[in-house]
Amino acid sequence: MSLVHRLLITVFTLAVWIMAPMTLANEPALPAETLPANEQAAIDAINQLSSPDGPEVQGSTNGGSELTGVMVDRTITMAGKTFYRAFSQRAMDNLIIGNATITINERPDARWGSQIWVMEGNQMYFRTQLSPRISEADRAAGEAVKTVEEELLRQQLTSALTSDKDLGREELR
Repeated sequence: MSLVHRLLITVFTLAVWIMAPMTLANEPALPAETLPANEQAAIDAINQLSSPDGPEVQGSTNGGSELTGVMVDRTITMAGKTFYRAFSQRAMDNLIIGNATITINERPDARWGSQIWVMEGNQMYFRTQLSPRISEADRAAGEAVKTVEEELLRQQLTSALTSDKDLGREELR
């Protein structure tokens, strides 16, 4: 077989390989009537706003697009992960902390343990030095929840009492 024939076969094979997914993507989807009943029920369950796993999704009341009620874990060590787990479990039922976007950061140090701090946005509400002992992380998490709750309440009261239309929410702190 000559070099030209090999080249033509290679180009043809490559063209078929590239074009096959494109032709399959243009095929029409099956109408809902032809799907089995259990598959159609599964599709309908996915498209609902409520499910057995949780309540119906409610629209935001303030019309904003701000995401709240999130805890971000930026810990590294086992002690840091234990602190995050204990903090999040204690703060889960807390209405004040539950509506805030909290980030838990850690800076490990081989000599002194880990430095842990809890922030909302650019504001730091709690900072502590943790030894590698995991039992200490539980105690520090309880203390952190109390401190963060008090500071968030103080910040909410301050922003409710002082309003300046020229300053943003984060600038009033």
